[in-house]
Amino acid sequence: MTRIAVSEAKRAPNKTRMRIIEAARELMIEHDHLDISIAEITERAEANIAAVSYHFGGREGLMVSIARADADELIADMDRLLAASMSPDQKLYAHVLGVVRAYQRRPYLHRLLHKLLREGSSETATLVGEFFVRPVYNARRAILDDGMAQGCFRAVDPFLVAHALEGACAQIFTSAASRAVVLGIDRLDCEMVERFGRSTAELVVRGVLSPQALATRGNS
Repeated sequence: MTRIAVSEAKRAPNKTRMRIIEAARELMIEHDHLDISIAEITERAEANIAAVSYHFGGREGLMVSIARADADELIADMDRLLAASMSPDQKLYAHVLGVVRAYQRRPYLHRLLHKLLREGSSETATLVGEFFVRPVYNARRAILDDGMAQGCFRAVDPFLVAHALEGACAQIFTSAASRAVVLGIDRLDCEMVERFGRSTAELVVRGVLSPQALATRGNS
């Protein structure tokens, strides 16, 4: 069994394990970067430094556990959205806004997921694909397919829509240098993220609406 697999096998609730996860989250938010030392994390968690290896198999396993716990919250929200009695355009708007708000609640999450995909082991990349990338893509595709079937959306490629949204999120949540130059700010506040979320959701929805749906909106 690999170290990441050992970490996954130990996902059951444990006070020390949860303190380490919460400490790592707090420090990544406070410092606005991912490169927090294990010593800092365990000191904040009031845990032995060896506890990271025991509970997570090492640093990468800890980061995977954090990403998975955060992703589970987002996926649960998406499942509720898919089951809701809403029109496809309402669902797509809520979906985009929900993704942006999830990244705002966990400001490190977008960077962490992409770091694990790019720099993690092949096993880690596969895990991230299974618990985050694929479920999010499938949920978005289900909304788009439903909208196209109902004539609410024009024919679009869900893969390209996904990349457009990810690109927008990357610019504001991951590219600190771009934020500083374009927006003149180093850190994001709740008001800015909310405006970004609503603006992006409106752009995405209007971008996929069929001509008939756009005309209906224009007349309403």
